[in-house]
Amino acid sequence: MRLGAKYTADANDDLYQWDSSRDYNTGAGLERIRAHVLAFNSADDDRNPPELGVMERELTRIPNARLLLIPGSPQTAGHGTTAQARWWKDAMAAWLKDVLARGR
Repeated sequence: MRLGAKYTADANDDLYQWDSSRDYNTGAGLERIRAHVLAFNSADDDRNPPELGVMERELTRIPNARLLLIPGSPQTAGHGTTAQARWWKDAMAAWLKDVLARGR
């Protein structure tokens, strides 16, 4: 899996990115969101590990939210998996069709 891959990036850059998000809180006002939300995460995401249950817990605060958890595999890319449409495009199309059918 990705976590076992050889590390070739600049460690200082990675440390800066991690530190800049350390105290970022997306939770304020989630209950006010009325849009339909389809959130993606990957089971092998090292930045938002699903084992922590954060996404599941916070999405319950948004009335029209759904989580698509992409199973980890040798082909997924951890946190970068969500940037690859092949993993979620079919689910997104079905979700959009459902939202449009509901008229909102």
